Amino acid sequence: MATILVVDTNTIDRNIYVALLGNFGHHILEATNGAEALEIARAQLPDLVITDIFMPNMDGFTLARRLRADPLLATVPVVFHTANYDDSEIHRLARASGIHHILRKPSEPHEILRVVNDTLKRPATPTRLPQTGQLQREHLQVLANKLYEKVTELEEANERLRSLSLTDNLTGLNNRRGFMVLATGLMKFARRVGYSLCLLYIDLDSLKHLNDTLGHAAGDALILRFSRILTETFRESDIIGRLGGDEFVVLMADAAESDVEAMRQHLQENVGAYNRQAGQATITFSLGVIRVPSDSTITMEELLAQADKAMYKHKQHRRQTA
Repeated sequence: MATILVVDTNTIDRNIYVALLGNFGHHILEATNGAEALEIARAQLPDLVITDIFMPNMDGFTLARRLRADPLLATVPVVFHTANYDDSEIHRLARASGIHHILRKPSEPHEILRVVNDTLKRPATPTRLPQTGQLQREHLQVLANKLYEKVTELEEANERLRSLSLTDNLTGLNNRRGFMVLATGLMKFARRVGYSLCLLYIDLDSLKHLNDTLGHAAGDALILRFSRILTETFRESDIIGRLGGDEFVVLMADAAESDVEAMRQHLQENVGAYNRQAGQATITFSLGVIRVPSDSTITMEELLAQADKAMYKHKQHRRQTA
């Protein structure tokens, strides 16, 4: 499988590629702008770069040109993905820059996979690009024409993001809204390619007692520690979210029953390792697991409800056997 560098300032857009391409065994590297991507590319030598065009510090056209100018990276193919897909000038400049594919943002999973597979199969041939002259002048003109439009869009987008945040402020995980966006997309993709899904619904049993005895600051620290344990335990392609309070979820695609059991055991081991040095602030949790076959028509809301019930059954069983 390939090493693919995904470059985008938007975390959600990058996460879509991580979840989708990671499920096919590709190793995904991430960068938030062209300058950061160039450093990562020089250190990791990726097989493919997928980049947005309009980014701070270094835009996609400049990144492509800098890659072509580096002897070690000259043959690395570049794919653009952009919300300005319908701009014919973008396509013309991309072709002139040796870019064979542009993806619309957002794209359907099957289209992303088609473009990635086609690009990786294409023979590696370096493209000689002019470093000065007409191409660069046209590139700068496109950037100038977009500048005012992008500033206005960013101001409006920042305002929308304040009310439509997709991440949890405390942990940095997906919040309920962010989880639903990514999980619904992964569910559609899984049905299309014939993958099963597995949802883990986790409740921190110890949080209320900790809040009552040591205070909410200690409770927040426990939530943050458990969030880190989750990200250390599960795969990059798994979607992890905090639904609120003491409830967390993990959605896994293409995971055999043995894989899920191994992850559950690994989670318990990681929690146990933390508890051995945690003093009073130990972690205990209840866990519900629901597997979904590839031909299921269940919705994500229905799946969450079923996993929630399974979690409460586990919680009651633990109380009865305590």
